[in-house]
Amino acid sequence: MITVLCCRGIGEGRRENLLSDMTRRLDPWRFRAREVPWQASYGPVPDPWGSAFDAALYDGRNLLLEMIRHDPYPVVLAGYSGGGALAGNVAAEIGRGEHPDLDVRGVGLVSDPLRSLSSTVNPGAEGWGIAGRRYIPRQFPVWHLADPTDVITCCPPHSPLRTIADQSAAFSLADPAAWGGDLIDRLKTKRWQEVKVDWMKLFDTFAQYRQAQHDAEGYLFRGDHTSYATRRVPGSTRTYTQWLADRINEIGSVQ
Repeated sequence: MITVLCCRGIGEGRRENLLSDMTRRLDPWRFRAREVPWQASYGPVPDPWGSAFDAALYDGRNLLLEMIRHDPYPVVLAGYSGGGALAGNVAAEIGRGEHPDLDVRGVGLVSDPLRSLSSTVNPGAEGWGIAGRRYIPRQFPVWHLADPTDVITCCPPHSPLRTIADQSAAFSLADPAAWGGDLIDRLKTKRWQEVKVDWMKLFDTFAQYRQAQHDAEGYLFRGDHTSYATRRVPGSTRTYTQWLADRINEIGSVQ
């Protein structure tokens, strides 16, 4: 038996969410799915007084590590969107050998906002995660799934949207002082993603901002970030969640 620990996206429910379309396709004789009850909040989303994304990731990391450590079976980590950031961050720690007692057999990340250029990903995916790049050492299979139109995981290198991601990661109505402190610290330590804008080349600059507008509209209105259970992987007849279920079902019970 292998346990699949699922980290849902921001604001999603625990009983039914995007990853549910993947887990219901797993072989029930070999896999059991468990939801990781992390806060899944991004400041005021979904709760106006919710935790900042950075704070939710910090608490979620400790929770996920404990769930892996106390699970009686080997585990597979799965995450979508904000949950992909959480699962990927923990997978990176384990891959670096920081938790040698933990038995992870694979990692599936759907729309990871920290997807790196070096990740194994489906055809057509360009750029990298809107929140930056995080490398996961390949100590186990890691599958990234990235709709080429999804700006959360396929953000152009110098998109102005990256600055919004940097500015909002620590935002919370419940703790505005911490948000202000984070912005000051980012200025002091230069924790900003590089976004080059050349105002001497007005045509290129306008195109850069038009692309950012198009990407934001895709996120807000066209479902580019939320259609992984219905859209197909480029070059495949399988949807993204079906494809991920196929890969997990191929994992052997013995390393």
